[in-house]
Amino acid sequence: GKPYGWNDMDMLETGNYDQAAHANGKMSNMTETEYRTEFSMWAISASPLVVTTPLMNCSTADGKPIMRNGGQGIGGLTHPAMPKKTSCQIHRVEQLSKASCDEGKSYGCFDNNQSMWTDHGCRAYFTLDAGDRSILCDHDGHGRHVCDPENEPTPEVKCTAWISDIQKGILLNKEIIAINQDVTPQGRPVKDGDLSVWARHLSDGSVAVALYNADDKDQDMSVSFESLGWDKTQQAAVRDLWQHKDMGVATGRYPAKTVTVEAHGTVMLRLTKQTEVVV
Repeated sequence: GKPYGWNDMDMLETGNYDQAAHANGKMSNMTETEYRTEFSMWAISASPLVVTTPLMNCSTADGKPIMRNGGQGIGGLTHPAMPKKTSCQIHRVEQLSKASCDEGKSYGCFDNNQSMWTDHGCRAYFTLDAGDRSILCDHDGHGRHVCDPENEPTPEVKCTAWISDIQKGILLNKEIIAINQDVTPQGRPVKDGDLSVWARHLSDGSVAVALYNADDKDQDMSVSFESLGWDKTQQAAVRDLWQHKDMGVATGRYPAKTVTVEAHGTVMLRLTKQTEVVV
């Protein structure tokens, strides 16, 4: 990765549980530790930080979540279909797609069976029957797609911007975002064939280091300054980017012995050379 040629490691799964199930119907089973590792490795590898999380949290007036396609709720529950009516009304609540959503052209509803359709890439939250039913119709690609709400009547749909506390702690970590946004080439393992220690030399002369534990059990790890191209007597100030904490000045390696990195975890550091001042 370098300017005009960055890595593309695909979309981040950070904190995606019920609120962002994919088209295959499966939800993420990653832990918070693994989400931190994912964000760390995307950053040091200079991959675009593309987030899959829907930022609009839509619920009905009584607090129930918007139903997914096919009548499946965020909690995985389905609701019985309501009696059929002879006509339908549809309202677009929140557009999700870049493609335009124009009633009658790219979305509409069917009389008699309470379902709706989208076309021409339109994706959005909708209500049917004057707000009695809510639905997320979120099919990718052109062509006609049919969505069926099959949920209990609800009087109103309300959408507010929202992300979870896990997502706030990870996606809004400015110190790690700064590593990602640096213009220098991507980081790489300091030793060929060993993916446990990564380094990226940054534009201000500091070095980002990721201690990555891919094992299923905790591991004791460290980084030698010689592996970064520094002298073994070099002193450096150490900053832990997940703890947002200065870890002091280290000489030759960090830490002096080892630090325990939990299974599937990553310790993310920024090392800045220290120069002795002669008085």
